[in-house]
Amino acid sequence: MARTPEGAIEDYLLTQCRANGFLCLKFVSPARGGVPDRIVIAPGGTVFVEVKRPGGQLRKLQRITHAKLRRHGAEIHVVDDKPSVDEFIAHLLKAPSDQQKAAS
Repeated sequence: MARTPEGAIEDYLLTQCRANGFLCLKFVSPARGGVPDRIVIAPGGTVFVEVKRPGGQLRKLQRITHAKLRRHGAEIHVVDDKPSVDEFIAHLLKAPSDQQKAAS
């Protein structure tokens, strides 16, 4: 069975996370819709990732849920193609000390 365009992006995200030693967990919340697809745990922190098909847009419930998560301090990224996954991985690969210096 052929993968959907979104599934292919999610597979690439998972492959890249594993290649860099990050945990990439599927996130499902049966009682709450609109949650991001993945939780990525890396040395620099834990972030949520929404995976969309190329050019895909967030649904209204996803926008609302992401905003609520951000208000509570969560970091959320949306990826919709291989270059955006590569940018996300590059963001995670920044040394934690560099991220702490930027925050201070």
